[in-house]
Order: sequence, then C-alpha cells, then structure tokens
Amino acid sequence: MEQGHLASDSGSPDQDETVRALEQALEAASRAESRLREAIEVLPEGIVFLDAEGRYILWNQKYSEIYSKSADLLVKGARLADTLKIGIERGDYPEAIGCEEEWLAHRLSLLEQPGCRHEQRLSNGQCIMIEERKTADGGTIGLRVDITELRQKEEAFRLLFERSPQPMLVYDTRSGLVRSANEAACIYLGYEADELQDMPARTLFPEHLWAQASEVLGTDSSETGRHWEMRAKGGVAVEAVISTRLSQLAGFEATIVSLFDITERRRIEERMAYMARHDELTDLANRAHCREHLHDVVQTAAPHEAVTIALIDLDHFKAVNDTFGHHYGDALLTEAAQRMRELLPPQALLCRIGGDEFAIIFRRSSRTQTELVAKSIITTLTEPFHLLGNVIHIGATIGFATAPYDSSDPETLLRYADLALYAAKTEKRGTCKSFAASMDAAAQEKNRLEKDLRQAVRSGALEIYYQPLVNLESERIECFEALLRWHHPERGTISPEVFIPLAEELGLIDQIGRFVLTHACQEAMTWPDHVKVSVNVSPLQFRNGNLLSTVINALSSSGLPAGRLELEVTEAVLMEKGPRPAAILRNLRAFGIGISLDDFGTGYSSLSYLLNYPFTKIKIDKSFILNLHEDTTSRAVIRAVIGLGRSLGLTVAAEGVERELERDYLREEGCTQGQGYLYGRPQPSAEAALVANGYPMERRDAA
Repeated sequence: MEQGHLASDSGSPDQDETVRALEQALEAASRAESRLREAIEVLPEGIVFLDAEGRYILWNQKYSEIYSKSADLLVKGARLADTLKIGIERGDYPEAIGCEEEWLAHRLSLLEQPGCRHEQRLSNGQCIMIEERKTADGGTIGLRVDITELRQKEEAFRLLFERSPQPMLVYDTRSGLVRSANEAACIYLGYEADELQDMPARTLFPEHLWAQASEVLGTDSSETGRHWEMRAKGGVAVEAVISTRLSQLAGFEATIVSLFDITERRRIEERMAYMARHDELTDLANRAHCREHLHDVVQTAAPHEAVTIALIDLDHFKAVNDTFGHHYGDALLTEAAQRMRELLPPQALLCRIGGDEFAIIFRRSSRTQTELVAKSIITTLTEPFHLLGNVIHIGATIGFATAPYDSSDPETLLRYADLALYAAKTEKRGTCKSFAASMDAAAQEKNRLEKDLRQAVRSGALEIYYQPLVNLESERIECFEALLRWHHPERGTISPEVFIPLAEELGLIDQIGRFVLTHACQEAMTWPDHVKVSVNVSPLQFRNGNLLSTVINALSSSGLPAGRLELEVTEAVLMEKGPRPAAILRNLRAFGIGISLDDFGTGYSSLSYLLNYPFTKIKIDKSFILNLHEDTTSRAVIRAVIGLGRSLGLTVAAEGVERELERDYLREEGCTQGQGYLYGRPQPSAEAALVANGYPMERRDAA
C-alpha cells in the first residue's frame, strides 16, 4: 500500500524510474568520491581539486598539513584566490612581502599554465613544489610536494661547493659546458667565475686528451692513479687528479668534478727523482745513473759501435781535505767537475761516482778520441786551482775499458775500467791506461790469493819466525824480531811484502797482529831473561784503536815482563793525523815497553819524530848498510844516525849485516846492535829457542 501510495504520489511509472536512476547515480557518485578521497589520502603528496572557477572541491589530509596555517580557510566552495589573499595578509607567504599584488597575480597566472612546475616558500620554512594540471571541464588538479629537505641538502651542497678549498666544477654532460665553478677552482685555473661559467670544458684540456677527458667527465670516476694535464688561463700547464660524481641538478644532468692539484707534488717528485740520479754537490750524474746509462748505451749500441767507460781518480785530494778542510774539498770538486765538463764531446756523460772518483761514458767515440780527452782532463786538472785565497795543486789518473772490444757486458766493462785505473795508479799517477787482459788475470790471481789468505788465517797456517839482533861488541843475542811467514801448499813461500798489505786491505791485520803478539810473548818466555822480543806493528792497528789492549792482554796471558817487549813502527804510523798515535805510543812506553823506529833514514821527517815520540831504539835501514863501502853518502848517513842515537840515549841497530867488514865498520862507528844473515836468518820458534839458550848460531858471511 505504501508503495502504491508512493507511486501514486510520485506520478507516472516513468518518473519513478527517473528518480530511481538519479538516486543510483548520486549513490554511485558518492561512492566514487569516497573512493577518490580514500585514494588521495594514502598519497604522500598534497592533492587539491579546484573547479573551473578556482573553488575548492576536494583535498587530502597532506594538503591540509602543508598549509596548516591556512587550514581554517579550506572549505568547499572557497576560492583559492581568496585563501591566498588572506594568507598573504597573515604573512604565510614570505616571498610576497612588499610585493603582495604582484606576487598574487603571478601565482594566479601560473594556475592557468598547465604542467608548469614552480616552488613556493611558506613562513614555517617549508619549500613546496607545485605542479598543476587542467581537467576536461576546466577545473584544476594540483600536486603539492614538500621539498624542504631536498632544498636544504641542495643549499648545504651549494655552500660546500662554493666554500670548499677543493677546486670543483659543475659540468653539463649534454652540452659539454662548465656550468659553474667554486672560488678554489677559479684560483687554481686562473679564471674569474663568470669566465668559467658556460665555458666549453675542452678549453681546459690539451686537444689530444679531450676525447679521454670527456669520457671521464661524463661518468662516475675516482681514478686516483691517473694524472691529468690541464690548461689554466693563458695556457699554463697544471696537473690534477680528477674525481667525478654524476648528479641531477636544476633542469640538467651534471657531473660534480673535483680537481686535486698535484702540480707542486709532481714538481717535487720530479726533483726528487732527479736528485736520486744526480750528485747534489756537482749536479753530475751519480753512481746509480752512471750504471743505468752504461747499461742502456751498451745494450742499444749498433754493431761495432764503441762505448767507453773511463774512471777518473783525483790525485792528492785527501791531502786537500786534511789540510784545508771539507769546505775547500767541496769547492775543488765543483771546479774540477766544471773543467772536465767543458772538455766532453757530444753524447758523453760525466758522472761523480764517489768522493773523488768520476766516470765518463763515451758513445760513438774511438779509443784515440777517448785517450785524447783523458789526457786533456789530466792536463787541465794538473793546472793550479785558485780557491778562497789559496792555490791548490792536484792531478788525475784515468783507466778505461771499451765495448765491444774488451767486453759487451756493462758490469764487466766497469770492472775492467777499475782494473785499468788501479794499474795506472800503481804504475804512475797522472797517467791514463786502457784495460789489458793481463790486468784481469792479475786481479783473478789476487782474488784467489785473498781467499787463500783468509783460509790460512782461519786454519792457523801462518807461522812466526825469529831473527836475532846481536850486540856488536859482545856478540851476544839481545833480541829476536818476530817475523810472520806464510808457506802456501801450492805457491810455496809467499813474501810478507805481498801478504801483509793484502791483510791490511782485507781488514785481517788486527787478527793477525793479536796472533803474532800473543805467540811471540809466549815464545819469549822460553828464552833467557835478558833476551827481548820485537814485534812489528801496522799503522792500521793504531788507527783501529785496539793496539793497547791487545799488547796488555798478550803480556798478561804470557807473563812476559813489559820491559822484554819491543814494538817496531814505521814513519807511516807517525804520519797519521790526530793525537791517537802519539797517545798510544806514550801509554805503551809508560808500561815499560820499548818503542823502535824501523827503516830509519828512508823517510823525510825522521829527525823531528825522534824528538816528539818516546823511542828507545832506531834501526838503520838495510839499504844504507848494503852500500856503505861503495857509497860515501851511505857512510855519512850511518855515522850521523849513530851519533844522533848515542846523543839521545837510544839503542841504534843496523839491518842487513851480511859480511864481517860491515860488522867491523858499524862496530867502529859505535853502532849498538846488528841484524842480518851474518848472525842468522829468520828461523822457526824451536830453532830460535835453541839459539837463545846458548846453541851456536850458524854464521854466514856473504863475502
């Protein structure tokens, strides 16, 4: 009945159908709006719908939150223009202050530009990105995105970029232009900021590097090992390590380019590399550079192309250092290097390979040419040097070897040149000498002898022989001189004049000296108390500083009284610089040990030595004794030495007494002791002990 009433009240059946359709449509629209609202509410962006008149239709909660200060104005049917105007009055839009009408007009004009993005600043500090689009019926759908954090990061980046001490550029990957540069980049590259802005980046690189550079600038890269040559303003070359980071900036793809300046570091590295291969004092190539260059030129030389290495040793340079000091020595080396440099042919390299040692590597020069240069160098270095108010004289000795004639191996060639130099210095200083095969044979022989000597010292193969010193008046033995002997199983007896210098060179002399002193003192304990033992001492034993303790230990371990020991020294000991030799001699003498000056008369300053050192004996060198009957000068020297010794209270001993007539002459002149074949040759310890204890000596008169 109610339905019939409603139908009758509603009119005809068609009208009822229309009402039901309208109700369904409204219900569907309500459901659609509800679903739309639900949909826009879950979006993280603010959404607003405006009708064709710019009135609010729908918005989500995020939109309300963004415009929280104007939330009370957000009602359906309210005009956007009115809410903006009220918001301006409230101060919600700081960018509008002072230009309210212009700002509002501009904002509304943007509303009519579909798809146009722009930013809006709110008074609470937020930055909102707005994008609006028109609908088919003339309405507007607006999107609001809070980009406050993004803009803060961009601002922080901008401050970091601009204030960074690191040179930085913004590079447009599409156009190839530098969009901006910070102050550090402007200083580094020498441009003003406006000059760098929109400058083609290829301007900053050499043309041949641009293809590689553009590839790096368009990618993420941090190749710290790659050094890039760049061009600053005016074409000035600089070097940098480039690091790039791709980024998306306002409207374009960009690369943030960081430039790490290594220009100065590279200069320092180059300088260090140069210094590592050059001598600091003379600026010549050093030993390492010399060897490297020699290897290069020998290995790259054409067939039959001569490569010569010449080694130069400055003569008397040590005396300059000792006399004038290292300051003069340095000045001398510098001028000597300059003199040699001026004589070199093209492609020759002059090197300083040691203190006073130089080398020249000749390329494409014949042996004749190298000899001429060598002789010219000797001549120019012999000329006086005028240094700091003093005139200094030195000289030079040179040895050289040539590839491929002497050897094609660089190291062998260098060794051969050293052998030639050694031979030249041994034969005559101030000369030049080329390598000969016999030099290598001699060096090999010396090397074998060195090995044998080391083995002999280790195995105790060295022996001590004893030669008597006899009182010329009583003809009683007063002393035995300990003499070292080496009987080689294959070479036979090797002279001390050969192996003693070799032992000094090898650093074995201290060990040998201890051996001789210890055994000689022990042997002397088997002799009568009035018989002394005399031991020769090397200058190197004084220099090494262990002599005093060695002597004291030998006396202590053997029990020999100090007064029965004599030490024989030569003038070479007394020529050592400094107070050490004199102090050691005085300390030895203070213990009661006798000090004998050996080979007296062969030096040039022996008389002053006798006055300044505590000698107890002088030995006249045998060269004077052997010639005393043929040479009046020798007799005069012998007479003078004997007289000097007697006046100073010294024992005078003569070496080389082989005949009775020599003994008789020395006895008549007042010489105290004699030593030589007339009284006995050097003999093993057992035989010496027999003689010392009264067994008759085997006399031999050379006449």
